[in-house]
This record gives sequence, structure tokens and C-alpha cells, in this order.
Amino acid sequence: MRDELEHTLSGWNGKATQPLKTAYEMLRAEPDLVDLLIDLSENQSCERGATWLLKHAFDRDPPTLSNAQSTRHLAGISGFGHWETRLHFLQYLERLTIPDDAEAPLLDFILEALESENRFLRAWAYFGLALHSERFPAHRDQAIDRLNEAMARETAGSVKVRIRKALQRIAP
Repeated sequence: MRDELEHTLSGWNGKATQPLKTAYEMLRAEPDLVDLLIDLSENQSCERGATWLLKHAFDRDPPTLSNAQSTRHLAGISGFGHWETRLHFLQYLERLTIPDDAEAPLLDFILEALESENRFLRAWAYFGLALHSERFPAHRDQAIDRLNEAMARETAGSVKVRIRKALQRIAP
């Protein structure tokens, strides 16, 4: 199972999703699928496809990640190289249980994504900032300030929509 999936993910062109959807349908009942995808997300040649599949799983048949799985996955985020890998992760971040020891590394990851030239990644990073401040309320006021500043500065509509959603989530 692992070798076949690793081959599919490492050969994925980033565009045609059918090979990934087919792999998911074949493997979705496997009890270790989430663990395998977390492992493969730490492999640079597979990370983009693995996180795409995790996002697909959350969208289709939302798995419940254990605290240990969330912790393991969060521990690997600093190694994510491709912008799409980071985007996928931010898109399903609200489905993860964020442990106390992830406060600083997750914030670093989000702040780095906020500096991206890619507007989609930036948009989801703003939402991630809100999620982070929900989990770690000491960061809430700073997150609200940053989101308000971004609302005034950002020009892309897709980014502004995500900022509004983030503010609605954490601002009184």
C-alpha cells in the first residue's frame, strides 16, 4: 500500500487530481491511511499530494485525528517546501487539535505564510492566524490588529474575504 501510494504521490503533476481521487477511493477504508498520509507529507517528493489527500479526506469523510496524529503532523510543518503543501495544511488546520507545544512553531509557520507573494496562501494564513488566536487567546488582540491592518492593505478580493471570515471568527 505505502509503495504504491508513494509512487502515485511523487509522480503527481499537481494538476490532474483523478489519480489522487482514485488512490483515495482505493485506500479510504484503510485504518492507517491518516498515519500514512502524515508520514508521506514529511517526504518532500510526496508532501503536496499527501496534503491534498488529507484535505480531500477532510472534505469527503472527515477523519478524526487523534491528539498524537495532530501533534505529529504539526511537528512536520516547518519542513513543508511547496506553497501548495502549506496551503492545503492551512485549509484543514481548523480540523486539527493544536497541542500547547505547537503555539510558537504554528505561529512562525503562519507568519511566514503571511509574507508569501501567493495571495491564496496569504488568504488562508490570515484565517490560520484567527484559528491560532482562538486556541491561544493571549495572541487574540495582536491577531485582530494584524487582520485589521491587512484588511486596509490587501487588494485581492479573495484575500479580503478570508480576512473578513477570520475577523468574524475572533473579533467581538
